[in-house]
Amino acid sequence: MSPKTRAYLEKLYQLLEKMPEDERLDAIREIESHIAEGMAGGQSEEAILARLGDPRVLAKAYRSEYIMEKGPAKRSFANVLTMAGFYCTTGLLSVIVIPVLATIAYGFGFCSVLIFIAGFIRTFGVTWIQMNLGPGIEVPTEWSMLYSTIVGGIVGGIAYVSWRGLRNYMNFLSASYKKVLPGSRTA
Repeated sequence: MSPKTRAYLEKLYQLLEKMPEDERLDAIREIESHIAEGMAGGQSEEAILARLGDPRVLAKAYRSEYIMEKGPAKRSFANVLTMAGFYCTTGLLSVIVIPVLATIAYGFGFCSVLIFIAGFIRTFGVTWIQMNLGPGIEVPTEWSMLYSTIVGGIVGGIAYVSWRGLRNYMNFLSASYKKVLPGSRTA
């Protein structure tokens, strides 16, 4: 292996630092194998490295693949934040789109639950919870559950649509990065 290839692989290894060690080594072995196969097929080392491109972009592609497919199967809040944090670094549009959709999805989802709870509690005579249709028009106590179900359903629907949009956007970014990986290219 030439010093140029070794330097490329070392740079890639450093850029994959946030991935588990076994995943990092798998990525390096895959690229090493890709380079060896290309050279065995008569391609020059420079052409192969040029086709692989910037190691930073390749590292983002491997991290994207790991986060979306090989990461922990359990989608906890921390994992979602990790995914959102990674994808926010993918470009200016992502810095805007991901936080806005995530805030709407989780904020409105939480609010819809609170609206249902408030309607349920108010139905049983709690007087400090106010539900108004407009200035001076209060919802009667016996209609509290129906009102909170309708309003909570609308707010929950907005949360669901935002959550689906967030997932679709992150899947789109992941698919874009997959195109960078050597196994997804046509030679």
